[in-house]
Formats: sequence, C-alpha cells, structure tokens
Amino acid sequence: MTSRERVARILARQPVDRVPRFDWYWDETAVEFKAALGPLYDDKAAAACTGGKFGSVDNYTLWEYYDFDISQTAWPDFRLTLTKPEILDESDEWVLLRDANFAELRWWKHKMGTPEHVRFGIDTPEKWAEVKHLLTPSKDRIRWDEFWPRYHRAKARDRFVCYAAVEIFESVKDILGHEIMLKAMIRNPKWLHDVFDTYTTLQIQMFELAEAEGMVCDGAFIYGDMAYKTGPFMSPRHYREFSYPYHKRYFDEFHKRGMPVLFHSDGDIRPVIPDLIKAGVDAINPLESRAGMDVRELAPQYGDQLSFCGNIDVTVLTTNDREKVYHEVSTKLAAGMAKNCYIYHSDHSIPPGVTLDTYHYVLQLLDELGTHK
Repeated sequence: MTSRERVARILARQPVDRVPRFDWYWDETAVEFKAALGPLYDDKAAAACTGGKFGSVDNYTLWEYYDFDISQTAWPDFRLTLTKPEILDESDEWVLLRDANFAELRWWKHKMGTPEHVRFGIDTPEKWAEVKHLLTPSKDRIRWDEFWPRYHRAKARDRFVCYAAVEIFESVKDILGHEIMLKAMIRNPKWLHDVFDTYTTLQIQMFELAEAEGMVCDGAFIYGDMAYKTGPFMSPRHYREFSYPYHKRYFDEFHKRGMPVLFHSDGDIRPVIPDLIKAGVDAINPLESRAGMDVRELAPQYGDQLSFCGNIDVTVLTTNDREKVYHEVSTKLAAGMAKNCYIYHSDHSIPPGVTLDTYHYVLQLLDELGTHK
C-alpha cells in the first residue's frame, strides 16, 4: 500500500496495512537531529535532491528522511503586505517587530515560541476599511522555490500531498489579535463578519491559484489555533455564528475536489468537535494531551465520523523513559487502530529534550505495534 493510499483510507476510516505517520519538530530539535544523524541524513538528502524540480539538500526535510506518509505544500502568505518587519526595539534575548499586518509582536531571538502580543494597528472598522483592499491573490504569496521541489519529491514517492494553509481564525488573529477579534463578536459582529468573509475569499482564491499553477493535491491541511488548554477561545454558539459558515465555505472547496480536510488546532477543542465535523473536517490534529485531548476517549466516541492525527504526549517523550513512552504510544495506537482512524503524530511538535534515541524508539514501536495483522 502506498503512502497516498494509506492516508486516504485512514481519512475514510477504512482498513490499512499500518498506521500512517507524520510529525512536526521545533526548529532547535530539527537542527539537533540532523546534526546527530550526520552522513545518514546528508546522503539520503543528496540522493533525493538532484537539482531541477527536485531541489537542493537545503530544502530536504526530516519528514522525508523518515519517509513519513504525508507531505505539505503551498502555505500561502496571508499578510496584508509582503514587506519585511520593522525592528522597533531589541535586547540580547528578544526583538520587538512591527510586522506586515501592522502588529507589534515581541519574539525570542534564539528559540522558537509564541510571541508576546504588544499592539495591533488595525483595531477599528475604519482602519480595516483602509487596508482590506490589500488582501488580493498573488503568486508572490507562495514560496514556489521552496514548495515546488517538495511537491515533486512527494509525488515521486507517492506520498499523500496536502495543500497547507491557515484558516480565518488564525488569519484574523494575526491582524486584530485575540482580544479585539473576540470583543468584536459581541460589540461589532457586522465588522467581524466582513473581516472573516474577506479572508475566506482570499484563502479560496489562493487555493485556486495554486491549483491552476499545477499544484494539485490529495487533501488539505488547514491550520488554525482556535483554543487554549481549557477550551476554545469562543463559545460553541459563537463558533457556529462566526467561524462555522466560513469554515464550511472553505472546506467545501476541498470536498468538491475529493480532498479530505485535516484541521490543526492546539488546545481543547472538544466542545466544538461536533460542529467541526458538520463544517467538513475529516481529521483533527494534533490533539494536545495537556489540554485534555485523548484519542483513547475520542476514538470510541467519534471514530466513525472523524480521524485523529497526533496525541502522543511530548511531555512523556521528554522523560526519555522507555517504559513511560511504551505505555503512551501503545495505548493510543491501540485506541485509534481499533477504529481505523489514526495517524501517528506528536501532540504538538517534538521539542528539545527528546533524544534522538527516544525518537527512534517511538518509530520502532510504530513498526512493531502499528502494523495491522
């Protein structure tokens, strides 16, 4: 069974030969793992990247090294402008930037992390009206030099290729910030609907642009962190009023083409899972364990309607304790495999502190326990 077939079947809750695999890594972890792998990684990258449409070794990924079943492409840029951020202030540890959405964010200099939200320049309907015309489709919004080689390598390996992009909540958070956006649901719903509608239109247009250029994909990976550890940022009622119509409109475009939708959100999204299913979500990722997401509970409840990608607790992996890792992986694999609805993935991204030896042990367990007899 090819990767493309395997993932497609899991997303339709059908039997497969083994559990499909995918993962994300913190930047620091990726650098550490690549260095530790050394010539093993370099030689495999060189063999896969032969120039031309197959790119260069700098473009090669750990996803490909581990022969994971899913690949992502496109990731359009939905900023208002495509200009570089302006440095407003900095220290040895952080830098304060005004970005292309006119938002001021404080970032760590030497490690990945969520930025501090300092100020958002688009904070009224009047300011929004002045800039919304900037949200037009353009080829410049996709990093073709980066993603065409990955796309061609994935197609050559018959991987399941996902058109990857963000959705409205994530896009609007970047321009308005959470506080302004969520208050507008109560105080100025007409304005917020206009913002959501504008971004959804652009997101669909960019998908159509990529497709017209020949970047035809098997599914969609849609990113939108709409929850934190104790629940969604909005009530289920407000999800249905503000996000659902635009999610449905967006996801319908993929379903028209036979493309299942994998939806990514950190945090506890359990209160809105039934609404996400109605909106057209076929699988959820990454099922953050610290937020109470647990495939051992969710698969029996929703496994006939929804697939699950993730939930392997990285806080367990960072213990590097094989007994704990075995229990974490084996029990969650079993729950998902029972419903033919599970794709391996960590419950966030693999962080620094997970040793390469532990990570290879996880992959070994997938070989041993993730194969259907």
